[in-house]
Parts: sequence; structure tokens; C-alpha cells
Amino acid sequence: MALPLPHGKNFIITHRKLSGTFEMPSMEVASDHYALGFIIHGDRKVITPTMSYVLHAGYVNAIAPFLYHRTIPASSDYYESYLIKFSPDLVSDFNAAFGSKILDGIFKHPPKHFSKEDEAKIFNLAAILLEMYDAREATGLPADSATIFKFKNLLFTILSFIADRGTDDIEKSIVHTSPLSEPIMEAVYYMEKNYKKPIKIEEVAAVSGYSVSYFSRIFHAQLGHPFSEYLCITRLKHVQNLLLTTDMSVTDISLECGFSYPGNMTACFKKEFAMTPLQFRKRQRTKK
Repeated sequence: MALPLPHGKNFIITHRKLSGTFEMPSMEVASDHYALGFIIHGDRKVITPTMSYVLHAGYVNAIAPFLYHRTIPASSDYYESYLIKFSPDLVSDFNAAFGSKILDGIFKHPPKHFSKEDEAKIFNLAAILLEMYDAREATGLPADSATIFKFKNLLFTILSFIADRGTDDIEKSIVHTSPLSEPIMEAVYYMEKNYKKPIKIEEVAAVSGYSVSYFSRIFHAQLGHPFSEYLCITRLKHVQNLLLTTDMSVTDISLECGFSYPGNMTACFKKEFAMTPLQFRKRQRTKK
């Protein structure tokens, strides 16, 4: 399980650096707090009951209280982030002043990304908050009312900035048709870990604990796609990432992402995104 807030605290911020192979050993729940991850370096895949998405450097990820989720590496590179955890009580004043829709919007539609200028600003705010927190913790004394006010004021500024300037990364997210049950989440997790290999529905059904026929029906009902189609979409998301972050050829990317035949990948890509892989690469790089 994800660690709750330490006893007697309603706010913490840490700086984390994890190896590229680190993954949650099991499905976790965010416990009694909100969590904001500011991705400094690396790539992670996040699976929740309502959506799955990939985090990249510069993104801010939001996990609501008591949300089951799993994360796995999305690349072999190391993963570095600032992690803020805070209790619902800490932001009661924020909700009273601005309404609950702002906070709901941040945590209902993660992750958020920003323009380069805004990215630098929001990450600088998180770094300042970490510096303030570490300096206070070094004293070994409980936070007084003035310190709590400063923490809350900066946290509220960060939340407002994310709400005002952050953009939902819908293009790289997979929104589930209905909330995923735990067995289906485990099946999706297994597919994400093994998408580079040939995967048969029989082995994934076994992971969920269901028969193949029952698994096929439940999987389609919850994810909105048949098993084979969802596996293809999963692989295509990784294809997109490699097209944007590497100069690998389409053939090499196809084989790297689990497609046995490059022509099949290109046909699937064009069907899903209405353009060829090379057109996608050129269009996205032109935007930058």
C-alpha cells in the first residue's frame, strides 16, 4: 500500500529519484491524501480504474485520495520527481474560496502539461516549497501558524497555477469506458509490462483469474475495446512516444513495440490516428 501521511502531519514534500526498473509491487491506493508528482526526468505509465496514461518530464500528475493505481516504467531511464502529499483538511480553505471544481478538475483529468515557460515557473514553485519544507524539518520543531500559512499560501498558488495553465494530455491517455475492476486492472498491468512480447488472451485471462470467455466479455465491457484491439492501442501509444523521442526508423520502432510486421503497425496506426507514423512524427515536431 502507498504510505499515508506521517502521524500528525497534513502536508509533506519530497524529492525522489528512482531507477528505470522500479515498479509498484502491487496495486496501491493513495490513502488519506492528495498527491501531486512533478516529473523532473523519466517516463512512467500510470493505470487507474478510469484511465491509463504516460508521464514524461515536465508533467504534473495528480492522484486523488483513495484512488487505486499502479505505475510501471515507460522507458529504461531513471525517474526523478518532486512529490507533494496533502490532506483534504489542508485545502478546505482553498475549496471555500474558489469552489471544489478547481481541485476536482486537477485530480479528475491528470496528467497536466505546460508551455516551456509555464513549466519552468510551476517547477520552480515546487522547488521553493521543497526548500521551505526541508528547512523547517531540519529544525526538528513543529510548524507554527506563520509557517503553516506560508506553506498553504504557496500550495494554493501551485494549485491555482495548475488549474489555470495546465493542459490535459488527452491525446496520450486512454479513458476507460467504465471503471476497471481490480482483476481487469491487473490484466491491463500485465499487458503494459509485456507489450513487447507476443501476448495471448489465454495468459492474460489467467492473470485476472477468469475464464477466457468471461474475461473477454468483462474486458470489452470495461475498456470499450476487444482484447486484441486494446493490445494494439497500447502498443501504438509506445510507438507514438518513440516517434517523438527518438530517431529510430519506423521498422525498428514497430519491432520494439511488439508488432511482428511493420506494415501491420503502420496500418493500425493510420486507422487509429488518421495519419501514418512518419506524418505523425513530422507534424508533432513541427509544432515545437
